[in-house]
Amino acid sequence: MKSTLVTKFSSSVSHGTVSLLSILLLAAGCAYNPDIRQGHDNVSGVTAKGNADYIACIKDDIQGGIETFTVEENGKTKLFVGNLDPNKAAGLVELSGSAGGNYYSVHQRDAWYDKGRLINAAMECSRA
Repeated sequence: MKSTLVTKFSSSVSHGTVSLLSILLLAAGCAYNPDIRQGHDNVSGVTAKGNADYIACIKDDIQGGIETFTVEENGKTKLFVGNLDPNKAAGLVELSGSAGGNYYSVHQRDAWYDKGRLINAAMECSRA
């Protein structure tokens, strides 16, 4: 009789643990937003450079077989790295102009992987 009670208890605990783990994984999956602009690896600032010069500087800095795409949209210049889809892009630089200069924001997916190469390029190019 003891072994039956212990078996029922262990089975119940295992089932409860699996259920809790499943719920946590489901909640974590639902909370994930693949749009690169929603990530935490990003920086913004101001540059005195024109759009074309700023984008060219970044492209020169991140060269090495990485595909880039430049898009003009609603008064903004967007440089996508790796893919045009913000859900799949490895990086995105957005540049919008005003009388006081150009405002940029840069977003990089998994910046830890290459030590923030795109973020560093965007910051460095804004100064030069």
